[in-house]
Amino acid sequence: MIKRLSILGCLAISLLGGSIALCAAEVMPPKLARYFNDAAAVVPREVGDQLNEQLAQYERDSSNQLVVAIYPKMQTDSSLEDYATRVFQSWGIGQKGRNNGAALFVFVQDRKMRIQTGYGLEASLTDAESFRIIEEMKPWLRRGDYAGGLSFAVKAMIQATQGEYQGTGKTRAEQSQQKNQSWFGLIIFGIVFVIFLIKFLIAVRRVQKGMVYQQNGRLTLPGESSWLDTIGTSMSSGSGSSWSGGGGFSSSSFSGGGGSTGGGGASGSW
Repeated sequence: MIKRLSILGCLAISLLGGSIALCAAEVMPPKLARYFNDAAAVVPREVGDQLNEQLAQYERDSSNQLVVAIYPKMQTDSSLEDYATRVFQSWGIGQKGRNNGAALFVFVQDRKMRIQTGYGLEASLTDAESFRIIEEMKPWLRRGDYAGGLSFAVKAMIQATQGEYQGTGKTRAEQSQQKNQSWFGLIIFGIVFVIFLIKFLIAVRRVQKGMVYQQNGRLTLPGESSWLDTIGTSMSSGSGSSWSGGGGFSSSSFSGGGGSTGGGGASGSW
């Protein structure tokens, strides 16, 4: 009995060690800051910025979240398909409830790529359509024209997924920014209201206790601090400035909505 327990204990330790080794061998990339991400520096900056804005505008129009992630190489011992699925889930690409996201992964040194599709786009960006896009990208990538191949892929993915959903005119990142600005506006309004309320109460107190004129003609109590006047003047002078964001970005940022994937899509190498 003791021998049997020892064997089971050794097996459990071995399995645990294997799981730890697998985790240690895999590096999950951080969440995306943009729609078009070129960590391998294979696409000219101006082309990458243009594609980034194109994908951001597509989310405004359709609510679909399409992203491109280019890396020098895979940092995992598992398959491309398993790795892409885990990365997609950790990024939460697509709107929550719609799962309308898709990601194009390109690993330059491994010469591998994959389109990973969220549940909500599987009917339009099918496995067959994803495979077609991957196959038609290969000639560009084989001759080193990453800008051409990725521009084609972005256009093809947009065309395949148009009409599935309606957008709100803003990306999820812009919606979050707008909510933050609304709260900031309420806080500023509250501060200004409190300042003027305190100044009003002080004015009432002056009337009740008698008033003293300063040389500039203003009314105050002897020895009373003027810190409220200073704050009030600063707030008044700053009231004319504009902090409204309007939803525009010079370089549109990406924020995942919580979408998930069932492993749909296609892979290929060149």
